[in-house]
Amino acid sequence: MKLLFTCLLLLAPLIDSANALTDETATLPPMQSERLRFGSISLYTENDKYLGGTDEYYTNGLKLSLLSTDLRSFTDESVPSAVRGLSLLFGSWVEPDQAYKIGLTLGQNLYTPSDTSTSVYQPNDRPYAAWLYMGVAFHVYHPGAETGAADRLDVFEINAGVVGPGALGREAQNGFHDVIGSPHAEGWDHQIESEPGMNFVYERKYRFATRNARTGWGADVIPHAGLSLGNVFTYANAGFEMRGGWCLPADFGSNLIRPSGDSNGPRRAPFNILVFAATDGRAMARDITLDGNTFSDSPSVDKNPFVADLYAGLGLGTTHWQLTYAQAFRTREFKGQDHNSVFGSLSLTFFY
Repeated sequence: MKLLFTCLLLLAPLIDSANALTDETATLPPMQSERLRFGSISLYTENDKYLGGTDEYYTNGLKLSLLSTDLRSFTDESVPSAVRGLSLLFGSWVEPDQAYKIGLTLGQNLYTPSDTSTSVYQPNDRPYAAWLYMGVAFHVYHPGAETGAADRLDVFEINAGVVGPGALGREAQNGFHDVIGSPHAEGWDHQIESEPGMNFVYERKYRFATRNARTGWGADVIPHAGLSLGNVFTYANAGFEMRGGWCLPADFGSNLIRPSGDSNGPRRAPFNILVFAATDGRAMARDITLDGNTFSDSPSVDKNPFVADLYAGLGLGTTHWQLTYAQAFRTREFKGQDHNSVFGSLSLTFFY
């Protein structure tokens, strides 16, 4: 990872926000000129078995996301009236030069203690917990090249779901273990109690890019900052990603499973390859999977107030597909945790 950061840092002086591409309007070679018609569909899977070989703490994540293309393309007479009306409604909230998009998400996260072979309650280890949720997001893109500023993306997202037995953590983990022939996790009787959950999330991202980042060899840097408010997760976060490679996608980075992580661009090259390194730090005020239920007694541990993710990986893509793998390291999340978490993150996106 250190070598990867060093290589990308050597490219960083080339970044010039005044010359950043306006990716939503940039002219690409003829074979790349067709814009996205509808948007993108992404499937994310994260697991601590991926090059980690463990079965503990944050042990599995699964997310399916749909993100539209710019809804301004749905405002003419050729689309159904209901879709056109919705696009015009959302368009009334943004400036005329800003692209705007809608995203939908369905996901589940699973958390377990380090010893899943015992059915005895472990008061000093991470509680068993699952979070099953759906999300709706509104993206607003601000092109920056005309003003000499960086491109910017604002994401507003609402996630709603349930924790506890209703989140189906026991069924998901032990059902998959049956498929692969692994022993069951025996302590799900001690998971946190059922509770509906809701989170309101806002995040802002900027993108500084070399002039030829979308059409040849180049690099970009994507800093971000945001916050989440709700009874499941309450935190303030900030971080950045550095990417280098051939024909970098005109999006806002390669993210782990988290709110506001999806993005897409209007056009894609016939082939891209990239390496990336990123970090996201969170000042945690609440994490229901560690603090326990809001209004009832449940298993809990003392959380650490600051948590960070460090990850790096590789992406390969075509006009209609993007495959990305990242290896992630998460700092200790609670008092008494033996070691940092290690997990892999694999995503596949179809653009259409």
